[in-house]
Amino acid sequence: MFRKIYLSLNNEIAKNFFYFSVIKFANILSKYILLGYLIRTLGEEGYGVLTWVDSFVQYFLILVNFGFDMYAAKYIVENKQNKTKIDEIISAIITVKTGLFVFGFVLLGLFSFNNEIAKHIDLIFFMLFMGIGEILFPIWYFQGIEKMKPIAIVSVVSRTLLVFLTILFVKNSSHIAVYIFILVLSNIVWGGLGFYFLKKKSDFKFILVPLETIKHYLKEGYLFFLGRFSTLFLNFGTIFLIGYFCSKNLVSGFDIASKIIFAFIFPFEVIQQAVFPLIVRTKNKLFLQRLVLFTICSALFFSGSIYYFSEEMMTFFGGNQMTKYAYLLESLVVLIPVISCSIIIGSCSLVAFGALKQYNYALVFSCLIYFFTVLLLYVMNQMSFINLLLLRISVDVIMVMLIFYFAVKKKTLL
Repeated sequence: MFRKIYLSLNNEIAKNFFYFSVIKFANILSKYILLGYLIRTLGEEGYGVLTWVDSFVQYFLILVNFGFDMYAAKYIVENKQNKTKIDEIISAIITVKTGLFVFGFVLLGLFSFNNEIAKHIDLIFFMLFMGIGEILFPIWYFQGIEKMKPIAIVSVVSRTLLVFLTILFVKNSSHIAVYIFILVLSNIVWGGLGFYFLKKKSDFKFILVPLETIKHYLKEGYLFFLGRFSTLFLNFGTIFLIGYFCSKNLVSGFDIASKIIFAFIFPFEVIQQAVFPLIVRTKNKLFLQRLVLFTICSALFFSGSIYYFSEEMMTFFGGNQMTKYAYLLESLVVLIPVISCSIIIGSCSLVAFGALKQYNYALVFSCLIYFFTVLLLYVMNQMSFINLLLLRISVDVIMVMLIFYFAVKKKTLL
């Protein structure tokens, strides 16, 4: 099976897979170096506050990105030889992102009246400047032209800068703001270098895009925004709710366990991004079916390994104080095959074959189930940590079932 998948790849796909791996590896490695360093330097409570603030800011960064990372690459693939159209696409995306970035600050001001949010509003406003990097970073362009080397270089440089400066300047539990400054700085460097390579590669010239064109891209993208928001809402929403209704210490435990889980999901994200342009062009269902089978087998193996070594992993990444949260890691291992299949089937089957609405319907419907269940738990005074954990897992299972259902119904997989 593995040999058949390997032989299905051409050299360009292999190169893209390598560079996507470099990008993901740089992100993952930096996260886990920082995880181990920050939990020990800021302490369980301080790291919990930082993670809680980040979970809130991520909603605004999702708004700025507006789902372009999910679907803009498809436009680039379809218009590779049309320089005028490429300039229009890039200009429209930058214009929309900039407008949403400004709107994000206005929106954030409305949340500052909440007492719990107001306690950390300075940190939240400060961290929102990460949106500058989101405006500029053009991974969707390089994915579309299938030339990922520049973005791999940018990711390594920016993540190395983040780790180096953090270890150099963040020394105790009072340095949360210092870390956020370094995080914002590295994110702006990340976006700026990415935009530099985009301009160099495409000879991009910014044009004033008509309002009707802006509306067109917003209309095309809103479902992807809702889908992306729905996907991240499950994780960041759970972190936010745990910190709001339970404790910041539990946020630390849940975040470390989640990061370990997503470390084993990232290979499937790399595979999805590398093969997506190929599947868009060829619509090869046999290759896709083998890829799904490979995903299921590999993900189940990862899940079993993590379950067996749960205590050792929590101790390694978080120190002895985090060993008590090994049960969280054991509970969350089911998400590895579930989320991995969602990624592969959702993007490489539904999106690549043009079933965009069905893909996003699955994500949005799952998010609505989560939202209304949270409301029900709140009304019934049942906002406990265990209930939030079970809800997080259950909704992801529902999501992958919906994605599979739509893939079968639209005949994009079988």
